[in-house]
Amino acid sequence: MFFIYRDKQLFGNVFDLWLAGQESTAYTLAWIVLYLMKDQKAQKKLHTELSNIVGSNRYITLEDKNNLPYLNAVIAESQRLGNLLVTNIPRRLTEDIDYHGFTLKKDTIVCPEISQVLYDEKIFPEPHKFLPERFLDSNGKFQTKPELIPFSIGKRACLGESMARAELFLFTANLFNQFEVCDFN
Repeated sequence: MFFIYRDKQLFGNVFDLWLAGQESTAYTLAWIVLYLMKDQKAQKKLHTELSNIVGSNRYITLEDKNNLPYLNAVIAESQRLGNLLVTNIPRRLTEDIDYHGFTLKKDTIVCPEISQVLYDEKIFPEPHKFLPERFLDSNGKFQTKPELIPFSIGKRACLGESMARAELFLFTANLFNQFEVCDFN
């Protein structure tokens, strides 16, 4: 089966992607700046990593991503703690399911609560603290967790996830490679 997009439909979809991505990336970047402004120790660790791996004489590119585990951990922890999408988009069940002793009928509308996962103490101890180290293994390598779901999961996950991840990495890396943020209070 083929779908035919008209120019107007294509423009609308691309515009939605661009606008939604721009807004969520900007909000997440604001949380990253705030968390690092409040946690100067974490910011110092980030600056040290950036200085040691990249230096400040060039722009950081996506090719640098695998060599900057602490930066990736800061972004992951900021996405977890900032939690831009507390309640996910409503979904309709396509079949009856049993969930913890309750039967949910086909066609029931459910709203997954991402915050229930992102702030679960069993998965993320001290969930209301900014702790980028929770995303580093014992060797200091970045490790993602399947429970980190800021873009949702499954077939209805955010279409712009890869673009947002790239933008967050590049903006955060280049911003903090050139500047320090301070809290003057």
